Amino acid sequence: MKIAIVTMEVKSMCYKENFDYMMEMIERAKQDHADLIVFPQNAISGYYLGDAWKDPETCRYIESFNAPLIQASEDLAIVWGNIKYRNGKLFNCAFFAYQKETHMRVKTKETHAFAQDEAFDELNINSAIPYQNQVFALNFGTKLQLSDWNINLDAKPYDLHNETKFSGNVIYVNAVGMQNVNKAVMMMEGGSAVVCEGKYLWQMTHGESGYALVDLSQKTFIQPKQRNLLVLLKQAIKGFDEQILGGKAPWIVGLSGGLDSSVSAALLVSALGKNRVIGYGMSSVNNSEQTKENARLEAKRLDIAYHEGSIQPLVDATNDILHAYGYNQIKGLALENIQARVRGHLLSGFASLVGGVVVNNGNKVENALGYCTLYGDAIGAIGILGDLTKVQLFDLAKQLNGEFQKEVVPTNLLGQFIDGRVIFDVAPTAELKTDQKDPMKWFYHDYLVDHLGRDLTITEFLNQYLFGSVWKSEIGEIMKFYHLDDPKVFVEDFQWFYRTAKRNSFKHTQVPLILTLTQNGYALRKEVQGSMDLSQIEKLLDQINQLKKS
Repeated sequence: MKIAIVTMEVKSMCYKENFDYMMEMIERAKQDHADLIVFPQNAISGYYLGDAWKDPETCRYIESFNAPLIQASEDLAIVWGNIKYRNGKLFNCAFFAYQKETHMRVKTKETHAFAQDEAFDELNINSAIPYQNQVFALNFGTKLQLSDWNINLDAKPYDLHNETKFSGNVIYVNAVGMQNVNKAVMMMEGGSAVVCEGKYLWQMTHGESGYALVDLSQKTFIQPKQRNLLVLLKQAIKGFDEQILGGKAPWIVGLSGGLDSSVSAALLVSALGKNRVIGYGMSSVNNSEQTKENARLEAKRLDIAYHEGSIQPLVDATNDILHAYGYNQIKGLALENIQARVRGHLLSGFASLVGGVVVNNGNKVENALGYCTLYGDAIGAIGILGDLTKVQLFDLAKQLNGEFQKEVVPTNLLGQFIDGRVIFDVAPTAELKTDQKDPMKWFYHDYLVDHLGRDLTITEFLNQYLFGSVWKSEIGEIMKFYHLDDPKVFVEDFQWFYRTAKRNSFKHTQVPLILTLTQNGYALRKEVQGSMDLSQIEKLLDQINQLKKS
């Protein structure tokens, strides 16, 4: 049996465009004498439509494309994902059509953070499908049934911590392409595959779209393909650039000479080309020669347009105006925020002048702690690093340097944990005051941001510390470097971390869109702002405080 598999770039809300492409692939499959063609979940509409799913006219229009697909099944079995809409109820379905007869499976609701299943109703339809002396079963995601072959449709975004794997006999077809809802921009990861008895017959490279004809009778097996974060990031940037911005606007990067802006610039050039990226160096009296030189060198090695200047006159002028309003003591955090907002103001001005958009350079740890200035460094069209910790950026920077075959991201910015020590040649800093260093305990706070709310609760982590099991893990060695084996130091730091994150959580709703790569990404969270009962946590912290230093 020959199966045509279409790993399709599904464009949200481009209903007719998606349908026309499907019809082209159906004609191609007929010419190839395929027995069956399979498309992804929600192939007509895209999965993440937000409030569009609440519009009856839109739902009826999306459903209307099922009829011509059924008509096209006269001499080819066709499987696709789309909706049914009946009496105000919306059902997310997989369809199997042959000789104009259809079978259907309705998706049951899921609870993972990437899902939008609250838009849909449930209906238990689960019939076996006999076809060419085989029994097929329709599924969504990774669910399996007892049958000769499972056909699994998906609209799964890339998840840094969750890779799709199968056993048994599975024809898995996933969408690719950028889709977004609310503040989350996601890249459907693709990776469609045919798995026979747990071994891979065929697989599409993750992030790539295309058509493939797979003969189920051929038993030549391959190794499953590895996912590549850099490839998926670039595909997501390209999709956002094309679908949201039209694919022509210049991208504006505030190049500080630090890691985040360096990785942003290199990523954009890798995804869109050097002619689409413009760097701006905006130093003040607090910027070191080292970071200014980092920015210059990166711009030169990337071969992008680069403009360099000082924001100090504008900072001084702002202070003069504030003096005129009667504010004579402008220092500390107020002065730091003025510098950040001056930079945001200038970047927005540059973008307006060249018809471009500003990229946000913030990383996930900064987002978690609110370590950013609203209307300053928190501006931008999208945060392409906003769901990656600083430590994850170290690896991404090395991968980018390997791709360019030269040091485009300065290696003096890459932290290391060696022989029990965290080492930086140039320590992370906002450079908003003299000799400033970021307050984060890198590697350790990255660990907390990455794991809390995903596979670790606060209570579990505090209990690990209380009962000593944390010292048996890799993070325990890093904690010792920061003297967190002293219970009082640990408690003081954890209280700072948790209270800072909670106090600044209002910023999560105001930062730009975030390219979302994990299920605990801040663009997906439904946070409650304000105070909360912390008595259980405080009780554990009190118990830890009573411990002796290990």
